[in-house]
Amino acid sequence: MAIKIFESRENLKNKLRNRGLEFDSDKLDNVLKKYNYFDLFNGFESLLLSSSHPKKYINIKLEDFLNLYEFDELFTARLLRYLNRFEKSLKSSISYHFTSMYCNTINDTMQYTNKENYMNPKETDINNRKYCRYSNNYPFAGYQNKGIYNEFDNFCLFKPYFLTNLVDKNDHIKIDFYTDTNYNAPSNVAIYRDINHNLNYNVAVPFWVAIETLTFGETLRILHYLKDEIMEKVLEDFKLSLPKRTIFLNMVDFLLCLRNSCAHNSLVNRFRTPNKYKVNAFLVSTFNLNPSNTDNSQYSILKLFDVMKLLSYFENIYELKEILDDMIRKNRDCLGFDKGDKLNKKILKRMGCEDYLQWEELFLRKFEYM
Repeated sequence: MAIKIFESRENLKNKLRNRGLEFDSDKLDNVLKKYNYFDLFNGFESLLLSSSHPKKYINIKLEDFLNLYEFDELFTARLLRYLNRFEKSLKSSISYHFTSMYCNTINDTMQYTNKENYMNPKETDINNRKYCRYSNNYPFAGYQNKGIYNEFDNFCLFKPYFLTNLVDKNDHIKIDFYTDTNYNAPSNVAIYRDINHNLNYNVAVPFWVAIETLTFGETLRILHYLKDEIMEKVLEDFKLSLPKRTIFLNMVDFLLCLRNSCAHNSLVNRFRTPNKYKVNAFLVSTFNLNPSNTDNSQYSILKLFDVMKLLSYFENIYELKEILDDMIRKNRDCLGFDKGDKLNKKILKRMGCEDYLQWEELFLRKFEYM
Protein backbone atom coordinates (compact mmCIF):
# COMPACT_ATOMS: atom_id res chain seq x y z
CA MET A 1 0.00 0.00 0.00
CA ALA A 2 1.41 3.41 -1.00
CA ILE A 3 1.80 6.24 1.49
CA LYS A 4 -1.22 8.50 1.13
CA ILE A 5 -0.77 12.25 0.72
CA PHE A 6 -2.88 15.01 2.24
CA GLU A 7 -6.28 15.65 0.69
CA SER A 8 -8.51 18.67 1.27
CA ARG A 9 -12.00 18.15 2.66
CA GLU A 10 -13.42 19.14 -0.72
CA ASN A 11 -11.36 16.44 -2.43
CA LEU A 12 -12.54 13.92 0.14
CA LYS A 13 -16.15 14.89 -0.55
CA ASN A 14 -15.62 14.46 -4.29
CA LYS A 15 -14.00 11.08 -3.71
CA LEU A 16 -17.01 9.87 -1.71
CA ARG A 17 -19.41 11.30 -4.28
CA ASN A 18 -17.59 9.52 -7.13
CA ARG A 19 -17.82 6.26 -5.20
CA GLY A 20 -21.59 6.61 -5.01
CA LEU A 21 -22.08 7.60 -1.38
CA GLU A 22 -25.33 9.49 -0.82
CA PHE A 23 -25.03 12.54 1.44
CA ASP A 24 -26.15 16.07 2.18
CA SER A 25 -23.22 18.34 1.35
CA ASP A 26 -23.53 20.61 4.39
CA LYS A 27 -23.91 17.67 6.74
CA LEU A 28 -20.81 16.00 5.32
CA ASP A 29 -18.89 19.27 5.77
CA ASN A 30 -19.75 19.20 9.47
CA VAL A 31 -18.94 15.51 9.75
CA LEU A 32 -15.48 15.98 8.21
CA LYS A 33 -14.77 18.75 10.73
CA LYS A 34 -15.90 16.64 13.65
CA TYR A 35 -14.53 13.20 12.81
CA ASN A 36 -11.31 11.73 11.51
CA TYR A 37 -11.87 10.66 7.89
CA PHE A 38 -9.70 7.58 8.31
CA ASP A 39 -11.71 6.31 11.29
CA LEU A 40 -15.16 7.13 9.94
CA PHE A 41 -14.81 6.06 6.32
CA ASN A 42 -11.72 3.86 5.98
CA GLY A 43 -12.62 2.19 9.27
CA PHE A 44 -15.96 0.90 7.97
CA GLU A 45 -15.85 1.06 4.17
CA SER A 46 -15.05 -2.63 3.66
CA LEU A 47 -18.35 -3.44 5.40
CA LEU A 48 -20.38 -1.20 3.08
CA LEU A 49 -18.65 -1.29 -0.32
CA SER A 50 -20.42 -3.12 -3.14
CA SER A 51 -17.08 -3.52 -4.94
CA SER A 52 -13.50 -2.90 -3.86
CA HIS A 53 -11.86 -2.47 -7.29
CA PRO A 54 -12.97 0.18 -8.01
CA LYS A 55 -14.51 1.24 -4.72
CA LYS A 56 -18.26 1.68 -5.20
CA TYR A 57 -21.27 2.11 -2.92
CA ILE A 58 -24.80 1.18 -3.95
CA ASN A 59 -27.65 2.74 -1.94
CA ILE A 60 -25.32 3.58 0.94
CA LYS A 61 -25.85 6.86 2.81
CA LEU A 62 -23.65 8.93 5.10
CA GLU A 63 -26.01 7.95 7.93
CA ASP A 64 -25.00 4.30 7.49
CA PHE A 65 -21.40 5.19 8.33
CA LEU A 66 -22.50 7.40 11.22
CA ASN A 67 -24.62 4.59 12.70
CA LEU A 68 -21.60 2.28 12.75
CA TYR A 69 -19.31 4.95 14.12
CA GLU A 70 -21.77 5.90 16.87
CA PHE A 71 -22.09 2.24 17.83
CA ASP A 72 -18.31 1.92 18.07
CA GLU A 73 -18.07 5.04 20.24
CA LEU A 74 -20.78 3.90 22.64
CA PHE A 75 -19.47 0.33 22.83
CA THR A 76 -15.94 1.58 23.49
CA ALA A 77 -17.05 3.95 26.24
CA ARG A 78 -19.03 1.24 28.03
CA LEU A 79 -16.20 -1.28 27.71
CA LEU A 80 -13.79 1.25 29.15
CA ARG A 81 -16.07 1.73 32.14
CA TYR A 82 -16.02 -2.02 32.85
CA LEU A 83 -12.25 -2.18 32.39
CA ASN A 84 -11.71 0.78 34.71
CA ARG A 85 -13.91 -0.91 37.29
CA PHE A 86 -11.84 -4.08 37.06
CA GLU A 87 -8.62 -2.07 37.34
CA LYS A 88 -9.90 -0.38 40.51
CA SER A 89 -10.83 -3.76 42.01
CA LEU A 90 -7.38 -5.07 41.17
CA LYS A 91 -5.60 -2.12 42.76
CA SER A 92 -7.80 -2.31 45.84
CA SER A 93 -7.09 -6.02 46.31
CA ILE A 94 -3.34 -5.67 45.82
CA SER A 95 -2.94 -2.70 48.14
CA TYR A 96 -5.13 -4.24 50.85
CA HIS A 97 -3.40 -7.61 51.02
CA PHE A 98 0.12 -6.24 50.58
CA THR A 99 -0.44 -3.60 53.26
CA SER A 100 -1.90 -6.11 55.70
CA MET A 101 1.29 -8.16 55.46
CA TYR A 102 4.11 -5.67 54.98
CA CYS A 103 2.83 -2.15 55.77
CA ASN A 104 0.74 -2.65 58.91
CA THR A 105 2.64 -0.23 61.20
CA ILE A 106 3.41 3.46 60.71
CA ASN A 107 7.11 2.83 60.24
CA ASP A 108 6.40 0.18 57.61
CA THR A 109 4.17 2.44 55.51
CA MET A 110 6.65 2.58 52.60
CA GLN A 111 7.55 -1.13 52.58
CA TYR A 112 5.77 -1.43 49.23
CA THR A 113 8.86 0.24 47.74
CA ASN A 114 11.22 -2.33 49.26
CA LYS A 115 12.10 -4.85 46.57
CA GLU A 116 12.91 -7.44 49.25
CA ASN A 117 9.16 -7.81 49.77
CA TYR A 118 8.61 -8.97 46.22
CA MET A 119 9.47 -11.93 44.03
CA ASN A 120 12.09 -11.42 41.31
CA PRO A 121 11.09 -13.64 38.35
CA LYS A 122 14.77 -14.32 37.56
CA GLU A 123 15.79 -15.24 41.11
CA THR A 124 16.56 -18.97 41.39
CA ASP A 125 18.31 -18.99 44.78
CA ILE A 126 15.86 -20.54 47.22
CA ASN A 127 17.64 -18.80 50.11
CA ASN A 128 17.12 -15.36 48.61
CA ARG A 129 14.14 -13.36 49.92
CA LYS A 130 13.20 -12.56 46.33
CA TYR A 131 13.23 -16.22 45.24
CA CYS A 132 10.74 -17.12 42.51
CA ARG A 133 9.69 -20.74 42.24
CA TYR A 134 8.41 -20.09 38.70
CA SER A 135 11.74 -18.73 37.45
CA ASN A 136 13.00 -21.67 35.39
CA ASN A 137 9.83 -21.83 33.32
CA TYR A 138 8.45 -18.31 33.61
CA PRO A 139 5.44 -17.83 31.30
CA PHE A 140 6.09 -15.92 28.08
CA ALA A 141 9.44 -14.58 29.32
CA GLY A 142 10.46 -14.14 25.69
CA TYR A 143 7.26 -12.38 24.70
CA GLN A 144 4.93 -10.01 26.59
CA ASN A 145 6.65 -10.69 29.92
CA LYS A 146 10.19 -10.09 28.67
CA GLY A 147 10.59 -6.70 30.36
CA ILE A 148 8.83 -7.89 33.51
CA TYR A 149 11.15 -10.89 33.70
CA ASN A 150 14.43 -9.15 32.89
CA GLU A 151 14.04 -5.72 34.48
CA PHE A 152 12.82 -6.31 38.02
CA ASP A 153 15.25 -3.76 39.51
CA ASN A 154 14.04 -1.05 37.12
CA PHE A 155 10.42 -1.17 38.25
CA CYS A 156 9.03 2.26 39.21
CA LEU A 157 8.34 1.36 42.87
CA PHE A 158 12.01 0.55 43.38
CA LYS A 159 13.36 3.81 41.95
CA PRO A 160 15.04 6.06 44.58
CA TYR A 161 12.95 9.06 43.48
CA PHE A 162 9.61 7.23 43.51
CA LEU A 163 8.28 8.95 46.63
CA THR A 164 9.59 12.35 45.53
CA ASN A 165 7.85 12.07 42.17
CA LEU A 166 4.71 10.69 43.78
CA VAL A 167 4.36 13.75 46.01
CA ASP A 168 5.64 16.43 43.64
CA LYS A 169 3.72 15.31 40.54
CA ASN A 170 0.32 14.65 42.10
CA ASP A 171 -1.51 17.72 43.38
CA HIS A 172 -3.84 15.70 45.57
CA ILE A 173 -0.91 14.24 47.52
CA LYS A 174 0.07 17.08 49.86
CA ILE A 175 3.42 16.76 51.59
CA ASP A 176 2.13 18.36 54.80
CA PHE A 177 -0.65 15.80 55.06
CA TYR A 178 1.75 12.88 54.61
CA THR A 179 4.46 14.14 56.98
CA ASP A 180 4.50 12.53 60.42
CA THR A 181 7.28 12.80 63.01
CA ASN A 182 6.27 9.35 64.27
CA TYR A 183 7.48 7.96 60.95
CA ASN A 184 11.19 7.50 60.36
CA ALA A 185 12.00 5.87 57.03
CA PRO A 186 13.70 2.48 57.45
CA SER A 187 16.37 1.18 55.10
CA ASN A 188 15.55 -0.09 51.59
CA VAL A 189 12.46 2.08 51.06
CA ALA A 190 11.91 5.21 48.98
CA ILE A 191 12.69 8.47 50.80
CA TYR A 192 11.40 11.93 49.94
CA ARG A 193 13.94 14.46 48.64
CA ASP A 194 13.07 18.15 48.56
CA ILE A 195 13.96 20.64 45.83
CA ASN A 196 17.46 20.98 47.28
CA HIS A 197 17.86 17.17 47.36
CA ASN A 198 17.69 17.09 51.15
CA LEU A 199 16.23 13.87 52.54
CA ASN A 200 13.05 14.01 54.59
CA TYR A 201 12.65 10.79 56.57
CA ASN A 202 9.23 11.76 57.94
CA VAL A 203 7.26 11.59 54.67
CA ALA A 204 5.28 8.45 53.83
CA VAL A 205 2.34 7.82 51.48
CA PRO A 206 0.26 4.65 52.04
CA PHE A 207 0.15 2.04 49.30
CA TRP A 208 -3.60 2.43 48.76
CA VAL A 209 -2.99 6.07 47.84
CA ALA A 210 0.13 5.48 45.74
CA ILE A 211 -1.31 2.60 43.73
CA GLU A 212 -4.07 4.82 42.33
CA THR A 213 -1.39 6.81 40.46
CA LEU A 214 0.01 3.73 38.72
CA THR A 215 -0.96 2.71 35.20
CA PHE A 216 -2.78 -0.53 34.45
CA GLY A 217 0.47 -1.85 32.99
CA GLU A 218 2.39 -1.04 36.17
CA THR A 219 -0.33 -2.70 38.21
CA LEU A 220 -0.02 -5.85 36.12
CA ARG A 221 3.72 -5.78 36.75
CA ILE A 222 3.12 -5.67 40.50
CA LEU A 223 0.99 -8.81 40.14
CA HIS A 224 3.93 -10.62 38.58
CA TYR A 225 6.16 -9.60 41.48
CA LEU A 226 3.80 -10.47 44.34
CA LYS A 227 4.95 -13.32 46.54
CA ASP A 228 2.67 -16.33 46.64
CA GLU A 229 1.22 -15.62 50.08
CA ILE A 230 -0.15 -12.30 48.84
CA MET A 231 -0.97 -13.40 45.31
CA GLU A 232 -3.06 -16.23 46.74
CA LYS A 233 -5.25 -13.74 48.62
CA VAL A 234 -5.60 -11.48 45.59
CA LEU A 235 -6.68 -14.45 43.50
CA GLU A 236 -9.24 -15.42 46.14
CA ASP A 237 -10.83 -12.00 45.73
CA PHE A 238 -11.44 -12.93 42.09
CA LYS A 239 -12.65 -16.44 42.93
CA LEU A 240 -9.45 -18.11 41.73
CA SER A 241 -6.82 -20.24 43.45
CA LEU A 242 -3.04 -19.94 43.41
CA PRO A 243 -2.58 -22.70 40.77
CA LYS A 244 -4.46 -20.36 38.40
CA ARG A 245 -1.75 -17.66 38.77
CA THR A 246 -0.47 -18.00 35.20
CA ILE A 247 -4.00 -18.07 33.78
CA PHE A 248 -4.97 -14.96 35.73
CA LEU A 249 -1.89 -13.01 34.64
CA ASN A 250 -2.57 -13.94 31.02
CA MET A 251 -6.19 -12.81 31.32
CA VAL A 252 -5.03 -9.45 32.65
CA ASP A 253 -2.62 -9.19 29.69
CA PHE A 254 -5.52 -9.05 27.28
CA LEU A 255 -7.71 -6.82 29.42
CA LEU A 256 -4.77 -4.40 29.44
CA CYS A 257 -4.57 -4.57 25.64
CA LEU A 258 -8.28 -3.84 25.33
CA ARG A 259 -8.15 -1.07 27.92
CA ASN A 260 -5.31 0.69 26.10
CA SER A 261 -7.14 0.40 22.79
CA CYS A 262 -10.32 1.89 24.26
CA ALA A 263 -8.46 4.64 26.11
CA HIS A 264 -6.77 5.74 22.89
CA ASN A 265 -10.11 5.84 21.05
CA SER A 266 -9.15 3.18 18.54
CA LEU A 267 -12.07 1.61 16.68
CA VAL A 268 -13.03 -1.24 18.98
CA ASN A 269 -14.75 -3.24 16.23
CA ARG A 270 -11.31 -3.65 14.62
CA PHE A 271 -9.60 -4.59 17.89
CA ARG A 272 -6.91 -7.27 17.77
CA THR A 273 -4.38 -8.16 20.45
CA PRO A 274 -0.75 -7.71 19.32
CA ASN A 275 1.01 -10.80 18.01
CA LYS A 276 3.66 -10.54 20.74
CA TYR A 277 0.97 -11.24 23.36
CA LYS A 278 0.81 -15.02 23.51
CA VAL A 279 -2.17 -16.94 24.84
CA ASN A 280 -1.89 -19.72 27.37
CA ALA A 281 -3.20 -22.98 25.88
CA PHE A 282 -5.25 -23.73 28.99
CA LEU A 283 -6.84 -20.29 28.74
CA VAL A 284 -7.81 -21.09 25.14
CA SER A 285 -9.52 -24.32 26.16
CA THR A 286 -11.12 -22.91 29.32
CA PHE A 287 -12.83 -20.02 27.55
CA ASN A 288 -13.12 -21.66 24.15
CA LEU A 289 -11.07 -18.89 22.55
CA ASN A 290 -10.28 -18.65 18.85
CA PRO A 291 -6.80 -17.14 18.41
CA SER A 292 -6.02 -16.17 14.82
CA ASN A 293 -2.37 -17.20 14.98
CA THR A 294 -1.27 -20.68 16.04
CA ASP A 295 2.28 -20.60 14.65
CA ASN A 296 4.88 -22.70 16.46
CA SER A 297 2.23 -23.95 18.89
CA GLN A 298 2.09 -20.43 20.39
CA TYR A 299 -1.42 -19.04 20.28
CA SER A 300 -1.78 -15.30 19.68
CA ILE A 301 -4.05 -12.57 18.29
CA LEU A 302 -7.48 -12.47 19.91
CA LYS A 303 -10.41 -10.48 18.58
CA LEU A 304 -12.83 -8.45 20.65
CA PHE A 305 -15.34 -11.25 21.30
CA ASP A 306 -12.72 -13.45 22.93
CA VAL A 307 -11.34 -10.71 25.16
CA MET A 308 -14.88 -9.84 26.19
CA LYS A 309 -15.26 -13.44 27.33
CA LEU A 310 -12.34 -12.85 29.69
CA LEU A 311 -13.80 -9.55 30.87
CA SER A 312 -17.17 -11.20 31.52
CA TYR A 313 -15.51 -13.46 34.09
CA PHE A 314 -14.84 -10.40 36.24
CA GLU A 315 -17.61 -7.98 35.26
CA ASN A 316 -21.29 -8.18 34.34
CA ILE A 317 -21.28 -6.75 30.81
CA TYR A 318 -25.01 -7.10 30.13
CA GLU A 319 -25.48 -3.38 29.39
CA LEU A 320 -23.46 -3.83 26.18
CA LYS A 321 -26.33 -5.90 24.76
CA GLU A 322 -28.54 -2.82 24.44
CA ILE A 323 -25.86 -0.96 22.46
CA LEU A 324 -25.31 -3.89 20.10
CA ASP A 325 -29.05 -4.47 19.65
CA ASP A 326 -29.57 -0.79 18.84
CA MET A 327 -26.95 -0.93 16.08
CA ILE A 328 -28.51 -4.08 14.63
CA ARG A 329 -31.94 -2.44 14.59
CA LYS A 330 -30.66 0.78 12.98
CA ASN A 331 -28.86 -1.12 10.23
CA ARG A 332 -32.02 -3.06 9.40
CA ASP A 333 -34.15 0.09 9.46
CA CYS A 334 -31.80 2.09 7.23
CA LEU A 335 -30.78 -0.61 4.75
CA GLY A 336 -33.75 -2.94 4.81
CA PHE A 337 -33.86 -6.21 6.72
CA ASP A 338 -31.83 -8.39 4.34
CA LYS A 339 -29.09 -5.88 3.53
CA GLY A 340 -29.01 -4.67 7.13
CA ASP A 341 -28.72 -8.22 8.42
CA LYS A 342 -25.86 -8.89 6.02
CA LEU A 343 -24.05 -5.83 7.38
CA ASN A 344 -24.71 -6.92 10.96
CA LYS A 345 -23.16 -10.32 10.33
CA LYS A 346 -20.11 -8.67 8.77
CA ILE A 347 -19.42 -6.46 11.75
CA LEU A 348 -20.10 -9.24 14.26
CA LYS A 349 -17.66 -11.44 12.37
CA ARG A 350 -15.06 -8.67 12.37
CA MET A 351 -15.45 -8.44 16.15
CA GLY A 352 -14.81 -12.16 16.49
CA CYS A 353 -18.12 -14.02 16.23
CA GLU A 354 -20.72 -13.89 13.45
CA ASP A 355 -23.37 -15.72 15.49
CA TYR A 356 -25.55 -13.23 17.39
CA LEU A 357 -26.84 -15.97 19.70
CA GLN A 358 -23.33 -16.44 21.06
CA TRP A 359 -23.11 -12.72 21.79
CA GLU A 360 -26.41 -12.99 23.62
CA GLU A 361 -25.08 -15.91 25.67
CA LEU A 362 -22.02 -13.83 26.51
CA PHE A 363 -24.09 -10.87 27.72
CA LEU A 364 -26.39 -13.15 29.72
CA ARG A 365 -23.40 -15.01 31.19
CA LYS A 366 -24.64 -18.34 29.91
CA PHE A 367 -21.23 -19.56 28.75
CA GLU A 368 -20.02 -22.67 30.50
CA TYR A 369 -16.34 -22.26 31.40
CA MET A 370 -14.31 -25.32 32.23
